[in-house]
Amino acid sequence: MAEVAPDQDAARSEESASSEGAASSEGAASGEGTAPRPRTPAVTACVAVLSVLALAFLAVSGYFGYAHRQAEQTAQQRSEIVDAASQGVVNLTTMDFERADEDVQKVLDGSAGEFRDEFEARSTDLIAVMQEARVKSVGEVRQAAIERQDGDSADVLVAVAQKVSNAGGAAEEPRSQRMRVTMQLDDGTYKIVKAGFVQ
Repeated sequence: MAEVAPDQDAARSEESASSEGAASSEGAASGEGTAPRPRTPAVTACVAVLSVLALAFLAVSGYFGYAHRQAEQTAQQRSEIVDAASQGVVNLTTMDFERADEDVQKVLDGSAGEFRDEFEARSTDLIAVMQEARVKSVGEVRQAAIERQDGDSADVLVAVAQKVSNAGGAAEEPRSQRMRVTMQLDDGTYKIVKAGFVQ
């Protein structure tokens, strides 16, 4: 029986160890036998905080966007009310006997409710007086502001200067007056439903 030399025995041991080491390395590289690392409490807490911050940011952004739209709508509504009131007062204070029918119709178009009904009932007499006395009046709004608003209704204070002339050649200097007109949304536009002078 042939004897194995010590050197050959050592070489075989080294080869066996190398093979086992390579197999272990391949197993480690392929991920065999390794479990995923669990999240630490710090990582979990960080993710939760970031999620809460993201939701809070979205909520705040939504709120400010809504508030901005509401402010724009309110400002636009107030502007429409003041513009309609100013034009209504100009129509009330600007009359020319040569186009009396047209001027009266402007007032009627910009009014509603009882005010419109009363003005229409008196319009025939008003036109007759204007034409007889050859009256001309020009109104100019100097300032207007909302005094009170309740939804689609508002009281507007209007400062107006009116100049009047007649057949006798009299021409008054512009008279400054203040009017309070109540505006009401009617068929999509704001119209005068009440008007009066303010002392």
